[in-house]
Amino acid sequence: MKTNSLVNPELNILSIQVSLDGFSFYINDDSSANSQFSRQYSFKNVHTAEHALVEIQRIFENNPILHNNFKKVVVIYANELFTIVPNHLFDPKNLTDYLKFNTKILKTDFIVYDELDNLNLINVYVPYTNINNFFFDHFGTFTYYHSQSVLIKNLLKDDNNSNEKLFFVQIGLRAIDILIYQGKRVLLSNRFNYDTDIDFVYYILFCFEQLSLNPEETLLKLSGNINLEDSKYSLLYNYVRNIQIVESVEQDQLNYSFLKYNLNL
Repeated sequence: MKTNSLVNPELNILSIQVSLDGFSFYINDDSSANSQFSRQYSFKNVHTAEHALVEIQRIFENNPILHNNFKKVVVIYANELFTIVPNHLFDPKNLTDYLKFNTKILKTDFIVYDELDNLNLINVYVPYTNINNFFFDHFGTFTYYHSQSVLIKNLLKDDNNSNEKLFFVQIGLRAIDILIYQGKRVLLSNRFNYDTDIDFVYYILFCFEQLSLNPEETLLKLSGNINLEDSKYSLLYNYVRNIQIVESVEQDQLNYSFLKYNLNL
């Protein structure tokens, strides 16, 4: 769309994804998955939530559509500050303990969790508190999740009793979300930031090695910012042969499939 106008905005759902890579939003009405309006912004040289907030405030200033009253606002935080905990090991009193072994956290960090009910898993994570406060001041009530919670719930939502191990990678501009699963069992869930094609391939091969998976046989599904002509794909194919691109997009083409996932939560 070329205009910042909506028909009956109070009936629309606003979906937002926030990361240090950038900011995306997607607007649709409650009865359809079709987008009425969507935008994606890439951040350059943004390495902190404070700098990201400055960029987000600028985006809100330049998009009057974000000042409408919406039926529902959903925010997805995409960062590496998370860990997946089995239900039977989870105690809400120990949130810091779950995170401190695999990510750097501060005493002032606000730690929350998503319940993945049907999978008996809990995702413990740190949202960007300053950005959360900005959204609260702007929208009032809204719902937020971690991107990995969304990814896990949507990939494992169907009844699947297969013994096949599947390797899925959601590719962003400077980060990848990796999920390896077998049926409804999560075998590995992680997020890595990358700067080069070599970094990109290294993290994927590292996960293959960690689970002793055969890169010649295990199905690797790629989604997001990649296509057959991408240099990342060409380099990866030297090491992994069973690759399937689930959703191929050009680098300059907007991709909102990940944002649409939250409508199923």
